[in-house]
Amino acid sequence: TVSTQSLDANLRLVAWSRPVEGTVCLNVDGSLLGSANTAGYSCLLRNNNGEFIWGFYGVADVEGILLAGIMAILLGLQLCWDSSYHKVICFSDSLQSVNFIRDGASIHHRFANEIHSIRSLLANEWDVVISHMLREGNACA
Repeated sequence: TVSTQSLDANLRLVAWSRPVEGTVCLNVDGSLLGSANTAGYSCLLRNNNGEFIWGFYGVADVEGILLAGIMAILLGLQLCWDSSYHKVICFSDSLQSVNFIRDGASIHHRFANEIHSIRSLLANEWDVVISHMLREGNACA
């Protein structure tokens, strides 16, 4: 038999948390589309009440899932900046992408240019938080 206690220890609540008023929530995702070189990416922007502002998706020839996730973050943040949303919380289910953006990458890393572009964009005069979210919580993207 399986005890209830051991099951409860493995449960995690995954839910959307409302950002503070005036802050928008950007959910981004990248995924491979059946081929190692074809990926999809998507972004969804909502206000602090969870109401849809805009969303988009695209397909690109990229070098794997990591680049798809990085490009989703870059494109989503660029569109937020261009649309004058300057208080943003960005969620990605790609922990590796979030870590590269937070910590930086060697100039020799194959995605160094894209990571540098995001870090340069983050240096603008705005408030942006980039966080990892479990895939189940990021399903809207």
